[in-house]
Amino acid sequence: MKAHSYIFTLWLLLKNAAVQKCAIVTGILLFTISLQAAKDSTYIKKADYYIDDEQERIDRLDGVLDGYVNTGDPVLNAYANKVYFKLIDSIQSLINKPVFDESKRKLFRDHLYLQLRKINLRNYHLVKRYDNLFRFMLTEINSIANDNLLPHLLTNISQSFNTFGLFKNEACADSFLIIAARTRPDVVFRLFDSYSKNAYAERVVIEAAKTAPVTVKRYFNKGDPVYEILKSSNDTVVKVILQIMNRYTRKSNAFTLIDDIMAGKLTIEKADAIGKQPEKYLRTMLNIRARKSPLGEHSIEKELEVYALKFVRIINDLHNERDAVRFASIENFTPEELYTLIVYSEEEIFTSTFNGLFNRLMVKLGPVSGLEFLKRVGDNRFRVFIKMCAGFGKLKIFLQTMTPLHQQMLMIKFASGLEEYNDLSQAVHVADAFGSITDSLVLKILRSTVKVEYIRLLTKNHTRGIALYGLLSNLFVDQNIGSGDWFASVAKQYSLPGFDKITNDKLFDRDEVNRWLIYFYDDEDGDASFASFRKIFSDTAWTIIDSTHYVLIQSKRGKEVHIYANKPKSEYEGQAQLEKLFADNGYEPNVMVHRGHSYYASKTIEKVRDNTQVFVLGSCGGYHSISTIIERSSEASIISSKQIGTMYVNNPMLKLMADNIREGKDVEWQPLWDKLGALVKDNPKALERFMDYIPPHKNLGAIFIKTYNSIMERSL
Repeated sequence: MKAHSYIFTLWLLLKNAAVQKCAIVTGILLFTISLQAAKDSTYIKKADYYIDDEQERIDRLDGVLDGYVNTGDPVLNAYANKVYFKLIDSIQSLINKPVFDESKRKLFRDHLYLQLRKINLRNYHLVKRYDNLFRFMLTEINSIANDNLLPHLLTNISQSFNTFGLFKNEACADSFLIIAARTRPDVVFRLFDSYSKNAYAERVVIEAAKTAPVTVKRYFNKGDPVYEILKSSNDTVVKVILQIMNRYTRKSNAFTLIDDIMAGKLTIEKADAIGKQPEKYLRTMLNIRARKSPLGEHSIEKELEVYALKFVRIINDLHNERDAVRFASIENFTPEELYTLIVYSEEEIFTSTFNGLFNRLMVKLGPVSGLEFLKRVGDNRFRVFIKMCAGFGKLKIFLQTMTPLHQQMLMIKFASGLEEYNDLSQAVHVADAFGSITDSLVLKILRSTVKVEYIRLLTKNHTRGIALYGLLSNLFVDQNIGSGDWFASVAKQYSLPGFDKITNDKLFDRDEVNRWLIYFYDDEDGDASFASFRKIFSDTAWTIIDSTHYVLIQSKRGKEVHIYANKPKSEYEGQAQLEKLFADNGYEPNVMVHRGHSYYASKTIEKVRDNTQVFVLGSCGGYHSISTIIERSSEASIISSKQIGTMYVNNPMLKLMADNIREGKDVEWQPLWDKLGALVKDNPKALERFMDYIPPHKNLGAIFIKTYNSIMERSL
């Protein structure tokens, strides 16, 4: 009861009491009031009491309130206590620092509270997930205090989206959203409700629409807030985008050609007509893409990938035909168009397709220098091109189109300035290329460049750049080309670990079951691939339970392994049912497998969880695929291919893994790879494809990203 209630009681008593008793009653009541007031003051709640309450709720998830989270695993218990108590306490202490005013503190606390509310009985053992999240938040708040937030946000755009509520009112929030729209405009539009009341909301939506006009047209529905804000805009580019929609609906490809329209090179009508002619549309996009930062840049990138793959898949499918037939569709392509087919089809191009396109490119270049040619295409994806040339053994031929000086200039440019990019893609392209380069002169140039760049960034105390070039120095330690001691000393500080195995205990959930999710897709070889996959589990160690839209393959001997796979003809129904089954039971896949073309891969990758230990991509793993998997599961071992995967490699590989896990063995990648090689050696086509598969311990891109992330975490 509060003090004011006692005052009212005193008034009533004084009104009715005899005068001679008033002094006694008054004394007693005043004494009582003072006691109650003192008692109330001890119960004043802390401003962040509800954070403490959430920590207490998490503490109770194991059934006991004892300041200890019991997951059933002693090592995980210690980790959980560090994250759910010590780390959260650290965030609370940081929030309470005088540098923040009370309104900002409340925003931080409310966001922390909302994140803590997501922890429940089904997921509290997934400590790594929440460690990554809360450590990221801690650094965000610290960066706000030091007025250095934007660089931190750009280190992990996906995690920044997850914590957007924490920094949505900061001065750099609009800059972050506009930069993020270059790669993830869909999320920027989807988040609109969370920043719609901020002054920058209209500017962000307008800039995102100008970057991704093809993405924004999905929101052109009556009453949609993104659509409504664009309709009221006076921006000339936005007005043209809306005109395209009003005249030709969402189906028009004129959205992608917005740069030419705004430059007066095309009318809306002409752009729509060009969009219906694949070759002309491709050429127009190429001309736009060669410019620096054109309007619609994100949409052009996505469209070029789609259209390049259309041509490359035709050539891939004709691999048994003679070249005159196989390459007939692109014989009239210009060097720029051939180059585009190569760099935008990295995830699916066959070796023979690359060779055919590259040879035609070299012929059509004629006397033009390779360096000059790359300038003509705006250096668009030039590091991808050099990496592919190195991987397919053609780099020397391309470099021979230039003078020695130009060769040196190009390779210095290839390995320089990697710290300027918001993601690791350029550094990973460089790292991947190093593994295929054998020319001693080129290696000397690259070694020298890495050393110069490392020293340059060291003098600037550029933490991110130092880490990038420190990791790249590892690639030269074993090469006897001078300066070995310097590279060895730097590499020792930034060593690339070997991810050579996964211990068996990491592959099981708390209920001692190892679960797989395999996604098949209804493409041209889906049925055959599924049938052959199912057949490999027909031995006595396994049993197959058939449902209408999916199958469950269970181990009958050894440790418990459950393999779920949708049927390809039930792509939508089967995958939806499996996801519901996993969600309803709190399961998370320990092994995930993508069985389909690369254009389906993103659908599978978005299902990765942080306890997914193995991800089999089943098609080529480009940078963005690999980095997205690692963002979702930092410890995942990734298997991919330089070309499209084949059932003749995928099936025996999956069976070897499944039997290993069932028998309680660790998954050791080199021995498993040796066994797989022996199984496919008598099938020439399978053996040829097998040589293009990249096991986890040889996946330099994945190793580079994981190690870089670990180094940056330690620097926080």
